[in-house]
Amino acid sequence: MNEYEYNMINLYVPKLAKIINIKQESPDSKLFTLQYQDKSEFEFTHGQFVQIGLFGWGEAPFSLCGPTTEEKTFQIVVREVGDLTKRIQKLTKGQTITVRGPFGNGFPMDKFVNKNVILIGGGCGFVAMRSFVLDHNLGKFNPKNKLQIFYGCLNEESVLFSDELKAWKKKIDYRIALMKPSPKWRGIKGVVTKIFEKVKVVNNAVAVIVGPPIMYKFVIEELTKKGFADTDIYLSLERRMYCGLGVCQHCAIGSYYVCKDGPVFSYSQLKETRGAI
Repeated sequence: MNEYEYNMINLYVPKLAKIINIKQESPDSKLFTLQYQDKSEFEFTHGQFVQIGLFGWGEAPFSLCGPTTEEKTFQIVVREVGDLTKRIQKLTKGQTITVRGPFGNGFPMDKFVNKNVILIGGGCGFVAMRSFVLDHNLGKFNPKNKLQIFYGCLNEESVLFSDELKAWKKKIDYRIALMKPSPKWRGIKGVVTKIFEKVKVVNNAVAVIVGPPIMYKFVIEELTKKGFADTDIYLSLERRMYCGLGVCQHCAIGSYYVCKDGPVFSYSQLKETRGAI
């Protein structure tokens, strides 16, 4: 879709999407594979989001997490946290939901071309990073560039995409830290920053952070210690999303509207913005 065609679309009007598949990822989260009812193409970039809704129940923003190479279907993870998500989780294969988007500015992939990449995710924030991993495994990125993943979760049950890890580990340096693991856990225990104490971080790299706001400050401190420049640290403020169009102004922070200027920002953009991190 070119810029002219995009501007001709009424972004306030949702399209209907059919549920192609549903997969339980954790006790409270499901992976939905969707396709527009008219079977039109869907294109997005890493870090963008869509507004998903049900008539009579409103809508909410969800990160896109499927491969960018797939044009006919797209994927989101729905975690049950309220009335809307509870209703969506009760839907079955073949039923429809509403979709607006994709919205927002994704990660500047042109700046990642000659760099290694480290993805640092916390909890359900890792959803937004899955598209990176899938595209990497499909050979979309330069094979000379390394991809490293640090993922922090509460326990074994909360780890998303756990059945995909075996395939991912063949090509990626993938590490998990659990805050409250079972006695059987033999990996890293604690918050995600504990991984920095155990694992050597790739050099000549850009870092991507998505997760609970409380983790950002501490992860950025660790990256700074490792020599990362402010311009090489990118983060998503996806949790501040509301309307997706910069109209309601709920996502305003400093001089930015997160849904229009973000959700992806470099740390250099937000470093002096009070309340951003």
